[in-house]
Amino acid sequence: MSMAKKRHILHKQLKASTLVELLLTMIISGIIFTLVFDGVDMMKKFSRTVNKRISSVQAMLYSHEVLEHLMENADSVVGQNNQFLFYRQGIASDSVIIGESSFILQSRGVTDTLFSGYLNYRIIPSLNHTDHMDSLLIHCIVHTGDSVWLEYGLPSSRYAYLNITEGYEDPS
Repeated sequence: MSMAKKRHILHKQLKASTLVELLLTMIISGIIFTLVFDGVDMMKKFSRTVNKRISSVQAMLYSHEVLEHLMENADSVVGQNNQFLFYRQGIASDSVIIGESSFILQSRGVTDTLFSGYLNYRIIPSLNHTDHMDSLLIHCIVHTGDSVWLEYGLPSSRYAYLNITEGYEDPS
């Protein structure tokens, strides 16, 4: 190889960008990074909102399952001074205290909160004993703005009546 060719390879001219082009590239990439990080923040906020909704629904479901279990396993439920005593085989096994904003479960030395933030409740007394409870209705908030009435009753008190009309024929 000749000396002139070597010199030409070593002194190859590189195409450079101007200062204005470099500044424009930095500004555009800064805008893109800002948009990406704002999008990440929006996703974090959305994730927190969804997690709060899921946890509130899970708390409602837990409260529902616990009270349903208590009612199904109780022989009778007696109400005394904002408190329900759940009897099994003649012994008071569990109790629920009605607080201003929640129901407080006391079961086997453990205290737990049920239906936090309930709106209202209604007690339906037993026909035979006025101090015994037949059914309990609880008005709760499920989601923001949505509410539901949940009904709990003793298994022995639940009856289904079949509406039978004489002379009814099946149309099929």
